[in-house]
Amino acid sequence: MDQAEREAEIYRIKKTQGIFRDRRHILVNIPNFWYIILAENDDFSDYISVEDLKYLEYIADIYVHYKVTDGDADLKNPKDFSISITFKSDKELVPNQTVTKHFEVEVEDGEEKITSEPVEVQWPQELGTINPHLIKQRKGKDMSKEDKKNYRLGMKSFFSWFSWTGKKPGKEFRDGEDLTRLITDDLFPYAVKYYTEALPGADNDDADTSDPEELDLEDDEEEEEEEEEEDEDSKRKPEDQLGADSKRQK
Repeated sequence: MDQAEREAEIYRIKKTQGIFRDRRHILVNIPNFWYIILAENDDFSDYISVEDLKYLEYIADIYVHYKVTDGDADLKNPKDFSISITFKSDKELVPNQTVTKHFEVEVEDGEEKITSEPVEVQWPQELGTINPHLIKQRKGKDMSKEDKKNYRLGMKSFFSWFSWTGKKPGKEFRDGEDLTRLITDDLFPYAVKYYTEALPGADNDDADTSDPEELDLEDDEEEEEEEEEEDEDSKRKPEDQLGADSKRQK
């Protein structure tokens, strides 16, 4: 990234960061805002496990923050960022917490690569049996077949994404970079759009509101008119028919 591109990127980030900061104060007051977006997004569902779905309801806030907006001009890449996710549950199904995960954007062979550092997150108690950290802590290397099965299952959970680094392929949360990009490049910036589309009746404008019976009646009327024209032609005298034909030929 040359100096001109860097300055343009910094300007864009700072401009949009302020907008998203103001938006955040509004969105936190909308019940189930992020749950509606995440639950309706097929791409997001592809990256998490079935066991995670019930806990999406307790995500109260998702926020992407770019470090360059803090005034740090020494960053290697102005695109370095963090994602903060807040969980709130009155039923204590998941601990109330805000977890901030930091990411760095590096360029390798002309392509951007995202890496991160693991951050601690409190798992729901119901998922304790598949929590990879707890399994490894309890069993170490002496894991049974069932332990290994639960370990692999837990590695597919959204809660394992918080431990993803991008430095241990095949040994950590799968597709961590893809999920991160989905959040930063799509779900977060276009959150209001997705929320609006997910609301009941949002796509009713394109729906066919006509009465099927009325359509059938119109079809019947057209058929009746065609039949009447055919009857008139058949009743016409031969000389009239010849005259009509000669007029058409002229």
